[in-house]
Amino acid sequence: MRRAFLLEMTVFRDYARQLVGLGLLVSLCIGLGMQTPLAMPVTLTCMFFMMSAMGLAAYDQLNHWELFRLTLPLSRRDVVLGRYAAIVAFGLLGMVVGLVAALAATAVVSAVGLPGEVGEAFAFDPNMLSVMAVVTCFTLLIGSVVASIVTPLYFRLGQTRATQILPTVIVLLFVVPVVILGNSGMLDGGIPGMELVSAALEALDTPAGMAVGCVVLIALSAVALAISAAVSLKLYERREL
Repeated sequence: MRRAFLLEMTVFRDYARQLVGLGLLVSLCIGLGMQTPLAMPVTLTCMFFMMSAMGLAAYDQLNHWELFRLTLPLSRRDVVLGRYAAIVAFGLLGMVVGLVAALAATAVVSAVGLPGEVGEAFAFDPNMLSVMAVVTCFTLLIGSVVASIVTPLYFRLGQTRATQILPTVIVLLFVVPVVILGNSGMLDGGIPGMELVSAALEALDTPAGMAVGCVVLIALSAVALAISAAVSLKLYERREL
C-alpha cells in the first residue's frame, strides 16, 4: 500500500500545488465576504477532500494510467487503500493550510489594525480558536462523506461513467429525501431527534464539549472512509478493465 500511496502523491503533486494557491485565494475572498476567518479552513478542508477524490480518479483514465498501473507490482487492494490514504493526506493538508492561513490572516489584520467590520471580524479572539476547531472538524466530516460516496463509484465505473451519474446520485441521496419528507407532512410536528441535537449544541458551549465534539466528528469521518474503502475493495476486485 505504501508504494501505491507514494504513486498517488506523485501523480497529484503538481495539481495539489495549484490547488493550494487557488484554494487560498478563494478561501480568503470567502472569508472577507463573510467577514469571518472561519471560512478559510472550512473552504480548504472541503475543497481538498472533494477535489482530491475527483482529481485522482481523473488521472486514472489519462493516457491509460489505470491499466499501466496494474502492470506494476501492485495489487488492486494496494491501489484502493493507496487512493484512500492519498485522499486523507490531501484533505488533512487542506485543513492544516486553511487553519494556518486563517491564523495568519487574523495576525496580519490585528497587527495592521484595519478599521471597519472586517477589522473587527478578523481581530484575534482566543475563544475563536475552539470554534474554528469544531467548525473545521465538521467540514472534515462533510468532505469525508462526499469522498466516501464518490470514490466507490469511480472504482466501479471509471471516471467518465461515474461523472455522468454523480448528479443523479447526489439528487437521490440529498435532495429527494428532503422533498419527500417535506411534502409528506412527516415533519409538521417537528424534526425527530431535535432535542438531542439541541442538547449536543448546548454541550458544545463548554471546552470539554468542544473537545468531545471534535473527537466524535473525526471518528465519524474515519468510519465513513473505512466503510467506503471496504465497498471500493469489493467493487474494484470485480471490475474488468
